[in-house]
Amino acid sequence: MSISWGVKERFKFESAGPLYSWQPLSVAAVYAVTFKGDPEKPKAHTILYVGHARDLQQEMPDQTRQVRDAWEEGGHDLRDLNVFVHAMPGSGAGERAAVMEQLVSEYRPRCNR
Repeated sequence: MSISWGVKERFKFESAGPLYSWQPLSVAAVYAVTFKGDPEKPKAHTILYVGHARDLQQEMPDQTRQVRDAWEEGGHDLRDLNVFVHAMPGSGAGERAAVMEQLVSEYRPRCNR
């Protein structure tokens, strides 16, 4: 499944599955941690956090720790969190940061504050 996010510019994100069992690939990307706002609508995901990494496999686990901790502290089940990835192979940190900053400004994910 894929979802496109962005108002100013659209970006296609591919589903990587549940956060708790995700094995990230070694790729430069922007990623979104989400939960389903309405189980009746499979593409109705609410973004909790948007991040970017030069290498998801090495950087993502540390970057999403705050999201996992906040979700559990709120009494929620980690199995409700999903990951979507917008791969950007060969991209620089500035390119990925620009995508992330656009999405954060447009969607205001609560764990990016």
